[in-house]
Amino acid sequence: MATTISRRCLFATRILAVTSFTAYVYLYTHALFLPSPKVTKPYSPNIYFVISYFVASALLNIYWLRQLFFTWDYAGDIMPLAYGWDEDSAFVVKDKKSPFRPALPKFYRLSSAQVTCLPFYILGNVFLIAWSFAWINGSFLISQILLACNLSAQLYTVFMLLHVEHDEHITPINYMTHLVMKTNAGLAVLFMWMNWGVIDQIVSPTIAEMINSGVIFLLMTVGSGPDPTLGLCLLYDLTALIFGQPKSEPWYHAFHWIMIMICICLLVELHLSERQQFSWLKGFDDTTTYSARVEILLADDIEEDIEYGLSDASLIPSWEKGGAPPCHSITA
Repeated sequence: MATTISRRCLFATRILAVTSFTAYVYLYTHALFLPSPKVTKPYSPNIYFVISYFVASALLNIYWLRQLFFTWDYAGDIMPLAYGWDEDSAFVVKDKKSPFRPALPKFYRLSSAQVTCLPFYILGNVFLIAWSFAWINGSFLISQILLACNLSAQLYTVFMLLHVEHDEHITPINYMTHLVMKTNAGLAVLFMWMNWGVIDQIVSPTIAEMINSGVIFLLMTVGSGPDPTLGLCLLYDLTALIFGQPKSEPWYHAFHWIMIMICICLLVELHLSERQQFSWLKGFDDTTTYSARVEILLADDIEEDIEYGLSDASLIPSWEKGGAPPCHSITA
């Protein structure tokens, strides 16, 4: 898990992330509006569902990538990253050099989760760029392999990188990273079904094929829990397949049954989360605003200073003298 990032590494990450994402969006948009392959498809997702998901995912990615761009206001070439969640010091930190000084705002530009996931995010975009070329040239088997590689990269971030020690909760610091990575994984699943519908010419699948598909959907839902984001994305994928062009009646019914099983799984996880008071979420139920918490802690520290005879006005920050406290945002 990354805890710091250098100025040079941040510069390279910005270039690679934005370039790969831009190329993927351009090439996929071009491939999406090409004439559909003239083959019989046992199933095909509704194109409007695909476009809607793609646009929504692209907007989320743009907002997430914007967090990489800020003014470097650190003295050195290394910047600390935010990770984990401490209920007592999530917003403020004491000045270790002068323990009597008021607490100062703890401010991070980037989260560890975002920086850790970005290499695999970039790798996934590279696979999608290659998939677009293969799809345009009619190499559907190669394009399916590339989509499988992309899905593997996305699921690795969801199952491994977003569930690490000391940073396993969803917080105001990393929630956008969880949202982007899990919606990208759901879109990767939809791409694979769209591509496989061109390759798979068997209208009547075996029972084993349909069961295996259902088990894979359930495993992805359970593995990404208790956060329901990926499970909801998979429900959307199945809805797109049902409202598409299913020429295979067995697959049509199988999609319905898989949806029912995922809904049951999500309801069970919701019930368990309620019993545990949504312990996997941290920081979203805070009733005290950031500025209020800072002011309360500052007031307590100033009272301590007075007790020790340190009433020098230089120790009192500008916003305690009548000004407004600085506004620092904690990003995902």
